[in-house]
Amino acid sequence: MSKPISYRPDIDGLRAISVIVVILFHADLLWIQGGFIGVDVFFVISGYLITRSIDKEMLGNAFSFKSFYLRRIRRIIPVLVFVMLVVTIPACLFLFANDLEAYGRTALHTILSTNNFHLWINGGNYFAQNTELMPLLHTWSLSVEEQFYFIWPPILLLLHRFLKLKNRLYFIVLFTVLGLALSVFLASNFPKVAYFLLPARLFELSLGAGLALFWDKIPKLSKIKNNWISITGLLLILLPVLLLNGMSTFPGFNAFYPCLGAVLLILSGKNTKTIGIVNKVLAFKPLVFIGLLSYSMYLWHWPIFSFIKYFGLELTLDKLLFALTLTVLLSYFSWRWIEKPFRYRFKYSFSKTLLVILLPSLLLIGAVYGVLDGKDGFPQRHPTLIEFDKKNNYPNKLRRNCYDVFKVGNCDQCSLGVKKDTLDGMLIGDSFANHSAAFIDVLAKDSGLYFHDSAAGGYPLLYDVDDQTGAPTRDTAYGEKRLAYAKKFKTIIVATNWERFIDKESKNYKLVMATIKELLDLGKNVIIIDPLRTVSEMNLHKMKLLKTNNGASIVKQDLLIPFNKRADDYIVYQISRQYPEVTIINLNDVMCYNKGCNYEIDNSIVYRNGNHLNTSGATLLARKYILEKGNPLLFLK
Repeated sequence: MSKPISYRPDIDGLRAISVIVVILFHADLLWIQGGFIGVDVFFVISGYLITRSIDKEMLGNAFSFKSFYLRRIRRIIPVLVFVMLVVTIPACLFLFANDLEAYGRTALHTILSTNNFHLWINGGNYFAQNTELMPLLHTWSLSVEEQFYFIWPPILLLLHRFLKLKNRLYFIVLFTVLGLALSVFLASNFPKVAYFLLPARLFELSLGAGLALFWDKIPKLSKIKNNWISITGLLLILLPVLLLNGMSTFPGFNAFYPCLGAVLLILSGKNTKTIGIVNKVLAFKPLVFIGLLSYSMYLWHWPIFSFIKYFGLELTLDKLLFALTLTVLLSYFSWRWIEKPFRYRFKYSFSKTLLVILLPSLLLIGAVYGVLDGKDGFPQRHPTLIEFDKKNNYPNKLRRNCYDVFKVGNCDQCSLGVKKDTLDGMLIGDSFANHSAAFIDVLAKDSGLYFHDSAAGGYPLLYDVDDQTGAPTRDTAYGEKRLAYAKKFKTIIVATNWERFIDKESKNYKLVMATIKELLDLGKNVIIIDPLRTVSEMNLHKMKLLKTNNGASIVKQDLLIPFNKRADDYIVYQISRQYPEVTIINLNDVMCYNKGCNYEIDNSIVYRNGNHLNTSGATLLARKYILEKGNPLLFLK
């Protein structure tokens, strides 16, 4: 049997440094904008400790997958589930319906170790303002680490069975170099993939793993050398904390330096008699104590910060001190009464652990998700926000038979205005056409017209194409069939996100212009709906806070949407200049004034999200438009 791995208090001290910089970064301190690298240091520590333990067991023919995953379950699951269940209480009390529903999904993905995929697929940007409103955002890193635990032990087992030590070392060096190269590539070309998914972080964990595999081959170093190595390691961690920010390319090389710093600090503490000077500092009892609490502190601090910001409050010094104090108290409680007992006292067999710990955890969190998702986040908790009841006021729900079903001619389900024997025209486009349906319905009824609507994402007029090759990125059949059907009528209304057509030389831009010209050459009335200005998700949240009178110091004037002048080559302006016979219905004409653009009508917020209308908002907007500008469809009668 191999000797047991001796405890390293300085590694707990390194954990403390990692969690401290992460917490200070999340506290929005301007001088520590690179504190997110603390997570990467954690990855190095995990890679080292896990590999050191597994490698020792494999060398002694004592490794067991059951034992490994048993330790991981006891280490991670109990306190994680405890924190999530506690956080669910204020989440149910205070989060708005859409946020509570999203919370349930992140809770489920957290317990399934897939929250990083969930955040990536849903377009999450870790550094975006609205992510501050997600109490479980931070569990993406747990998912990355747990995914590593699934793939790494089998790889190590194969290495031990088929490669000698020298070749295992060659493998880990090559594995790390290739991992770093992949991280650099992904960080530069696919930043969201790089930030959230394991492949771009794999080199960080393998740096620690490589150190563990080389451990017995590393010669004993003098005290002077360890001092310099430890100082260099600390600088490699602290300098990125001070120099990086949310705009930095990451991970890639910017993550390599703090990870190398962590490797050096672990290395300089190898021999107790010649331990580095920084390692001695890291072994101080206060730092070691914080290191012992680090997992709980990581889990607790973000939900606390998130709820403070959710209420529209700034993390001023008094609130920050309160949040930090609460974090430490809760962390001590969960460490003392949840972490330690489940790690060291409740040492059940593997099957009993699955039955007593893992299965109940999955069922509990699954039930939380099922209830919150099934009840749409309980919108009735905020009766003043009835416009955000998605079942009754979201166009993608109310007109689900008319959006993304790729049907054309289903007028019984998808009609607008006054039903007659013959249609007067058709509304086509993407999600913007779907949310414009209620607007057109009011105008059509006022002018005695009858329209059919058909909308699908990625189909502005025809379909989206690849801007490099011009090849369709969608099935062309629906777009062509819809346009052919629309050509049967005199009037075609088009609603899409015109702001995304930026480059006049792009294939999509040219396809849109060519399609409009084709319709005009056929003698069609072409009407374009120019959408409202985009509002940030954070400001939309503040609009809800103001309307619910939650006590936050928010002034409506500060929430008005800036009336930024669109560029002269904005596609709608280009269409108007090139084809003056096209009718433009600019929704901003009745919402924007000198001081900015309003976001509500009759005390009802018109937005569903940052750039889409809710159904009541589109209806109110149409009535306001008729009142102030007249009905722009009357000329069709």
